[in-house]
Amino acid sequence: MDIDTPVAESFGGQVHAKRQRTNSFGANSISTTKSQTQHGIPKWQTVSENAFNGIVSIRFYMPTSFDGEPSLCSEATGFIVDAERGIILTNRHVVGAGPFVGEAIMHDHEEVNVKAIYRDPIHDFGFLKFDPSQVKYMKLAEINLAPENARVGIDVRVIGNDAGEKLSILNGSISRIDRNPPAYGQLTYNDLNTFYLQAASSLSGGSSGSPVIDINGNAVGLQAGGRCEEATNFFLPLDRVKRALELIQQGMPIPRGTIQAEFIYETFDEVRRMGLPEDIETMVRKACPDGVGMLIALTTLPEGPSSSAGLEPGDVLLRINGEIVTHFVMLEKFMDDNVGDSLSIEVIRNSEILKFTVSVDDMHALTPSQYVVYGSSVVHNFAYQMAYSCNLPVCGVFVADATDLLQSIPKIQGVIIERIDGKSVGNINDFVNVMKTIPDHSQVALDFFSITNIHERQSLTLFVEHQWQKMKVYTRNDSTGYWDCERITDFAQARQISPVDAKFPVMLNNNAGKAAKVSQSIVMVRSMIPVGIEGYGGSPKTGLGVVVDSEKGLVVVSQQAVPTSICEPTITIANSSTIPAKLRFLHPTQNFAILQYNPKHIGKSDLCQVEISPTSLNPGDHTHMITQSKYGDPLCIDTVVTSTFPMKINRSNFPRWRSTNCETLALDTPHAKDYLFGVLADDEGRAQALWAAYTTSSDKSYAYAAMPIQAIVPVLEMLKRDEEPRLRSLNVELAVTSIAQAVNAGLGHRRLEEYQKVESSRNVMFRIVGVEALSKASGVLKELDIIISIDGKPMTTFEDLDVQYTHDELDIVVLRQKKEVALQVKTTECSRNTDKIVFWAGATIQAPYKAVLQQSRTVPSGVCYANICDGSPAKMYGLQTAFWITHINGKSTPDLDTFEQVIRSCPDNTYVRVKGMSFELTPVVLNIKMCYHYFPTASLLRDPSAEGGWRSSIICEPSVVKHKGSQAK
Repeated sequence: MDIDTPVAESFGGQVHAKRQRTNSFGANSISTTKSQTQHGIPKWQTVSENAFNGIVSIRFYMPTSFDGEPSLCSEATGFIVDAERGIILTNRHVVGAGPFVGEAIMHDHEEVNVKAIYRDPIHDFGFLKFDPSQVKYMKLAEINLAPENARVGIDVRVIGNDAGEKLSILNGSISRIDRNPPAYGQLTYNDLNTFYLQAASSLSGGSSGSPVIDINGNAVGLQAGGRCEEATNFFLPLDRVKRALELIQQGMPIPRGTIQAEFIYETFDEVRRMGLPEDIETMVRKACPDGVGMLIALTTLPEGPSSSAGLEPGDVLLRINGEIVTHFVMLEKFMDDNVGDSLSIEVIRNSEILKFTVSVDDMHALTPSQYVVYGSSVVHNFAYQMAYSCNLPVCGVFVADATDLLQSIPKIQGVIIERIDGKSVGNINDFVNVMKTIPDHSQVALDFFSITNIHERQSLTLFVEHQWQKMKVYTRNDSTGYWDCERITDFAQARQISPVDAKFPVMLNNNAGKAAKVSQSIVMVRSMIPVGIEGYGGSPKTGLGVVVDSEKGLVVVSQQAVPTSICEPTITIANSSTIPAKLRFLHPTQNFAILQYNPKHIGKSDLCQVEISPTSLNPGDHTHMITQSKYGDPLCIDTVVTSTFPMKINRSNFPRWRSTNCETLALDTPHAKDYLFGVLADDEGRAQALWAAYTTSSDKSYAYAAMPIQAIVPVLEMLKRDEEPRLRSLNVELAVTSIAQAVNAGLGHRRLEEYQKVESSRNVMFRIVGVEALSKASGVLKELDIIISIDGKPMTTFEDLDVQYTHDELDIVVLRQKKEVALQVKTTECSRNTDKIVFWAGATIQAPYKAVLQQSRTVPSGVCYANICDGSPAKMYGLQTAFWITHINGKSTPDLDTFEQVIRSCPDNTYVRVKGMSFELTPVVLNIKMCYHYFPTASLLRDPSAEGGWRSSIICEPSVVKHKGSQAK
């Protein structure tokens, strides 16, 4: 992934820009004249060659979302500005405002680690540092910064990297030195209070941070962005960059001051329309003969020094401390030199001169230097530079990643939290202190608004699970380049659940009759998915379920609501009482799971269990579909069963669970697909089938059908007897084939007569389309086999396959290559439970799960990748989806336990050689550099004795991690 290249669009005299992802560096040819030659060699060629050893490719990742920017992996350019100290200049949007991990690749392809030592609070530059002694084969060159050389009309060369692979050179001419900064949008980084240089040239991804070099080899600007469609580029001038570098070289801090006001540069004709008197214009032009305009206040942040002092948007800046100021460099010099002091500022408003005394804030103090990780969410104090995009005070807690905090809307952006559990949250210290007081397994209100719509306040329920939602505080440490981590562990303990009364609303549909009572058995189900496994992400799932045993608290739900065995489910009764539940069973092929709650957690309620009908639904039967609206209102839809059909869900590129080998019902009402779950009941109010959404390869689309209620009965009876459900399976996937096709495949006359004697609603047979790898049936049953009989009984429906659940071995006759073959096929105990997970280099590693085994002919290893974090070593170094890991550093990893033992010996900050196979069985070799600071190696093991049924442990972590209330280790 390349760093984004800004693309600007003009409107209303302002330039609005956006970043566009591109993959190549479009180079223009370089022309020379006789006056640009030296000893017969074009001078530009000499200048460029001299610069090569000072320009580096930067390969990096940002491990966490921060300040509006997502976690990502990318490439960019930088150049050496101090070879002795190993200091590299690049863009702020490369260094990032948050954590950065990267490496620099020299012109001779030597690689060195780099760390961030400075990122400017608002301007698009930052510095990285490397150890010069690590560069052994190349003489380092440094490029001198010469901001004073930037002039309109001079020729320049931009030397940068093409997707991080090699140097490319572009020529151009500076056409402007006084343009306002490009704007990239509301929820991202934007520069302010500086001029930008503009040149006619075309750059693209990977070129961010390239030096803009003049004919003498000096850097006059820093590549930052551009308009690709117009071949126009924007360069950051180097005045404040050079000042910052000199202070770093002297070992001194870099003061950065602000009055919390944004200024833009407008030409005199525009300023005149804003009330600039002629005599003052004459005075300003005389004092600044090279200028063609003045600075105008665009934004004064609420509660900031400028706003509090009385400055207003539209004020024309005239003097600071008695000196005429029309240039951003002078403006910033006054502010940087007076941090903690005050300035006397004169402005023109309505043709009058007004004078104000304005205090100067420390800009670094307004830039987040800490963040809190809560589960998968990231919060930090609202950033100074982002406050300008929405004209808000620089205060509040900003949600950089909403996954575990705003669980029902995890993709929302720009959120500022106002209150949690009724307590005000003004900064991240408040956030930590409030979260520590919330007992485990609680549900509390979280009030917030989004800066994309500051007029609307919103509230949602935050489900607190401290076991999964670990909290850590990270603090920036510019000496090490890392953000130091402190783990918070002193949370409030779980409270005893107090039963809440819950009365169901009345169904208003009089046509429901006795079926209306079924509505008092339907509950809302929510599952927190703390770990993304088996092709599913970590977003919570919601749906409905039906109580099938109120005495034992058993609830049947679809696997749309409970997709994996790692989950924390809750049920809500009558939209009134939410209580915890636990997963008791996840069916390997049918679309249902069974949860269990503690009936003692419910107060007075008319909740009741549904009665199961002894008869099945058939095409043409009338039935009542009982469900709930999104507001919890009970609904009844009278409908008719139109047909029965075998549910077929296509395989996905990234294997995930699919319902297989099941017969389902279709309904005649299109409105049924508006609901994820419902109960089909007869006139007596007995459940005949369960309407449900079936998961597909996409999280955004479902298949819909009704499953006969009888499918749940065998498992339900075991649970009622307090038995742990254990089912056996052939682990095959079947598809319907017609008898005519079977005859063409060689089905004999005698077998045909046997099938015709069987009463069936459809003349079909079943062909094997998949045999699960590693199952006992693998190698015995084969794809394209047509099943003739099981234990002597012709197979005419999917229900005939149910005998597999209770038998260790089955006698199966198949039609194979026009011959009948009698087989004894052993079954395998089947389970959807994942028992162990390893988190390594930002990837979630697990043993091959059912969906993978269903789609695999062979299994190269017992270790496969299940999920990956953006902005992680695994992502940066190319670990692919559905990837089998066979070796680590040359050692075989046949199973997850061996994999765990091998990776224990991998040192931090070193490359690990990973050998594996893609899902298409293509050999792959990768080298992944460890970073235990942000991605410690850890394991998660199923343990019924542990809280929540899972036990976690750290395998490899950095040497220094602070734990709240304990000694550092």
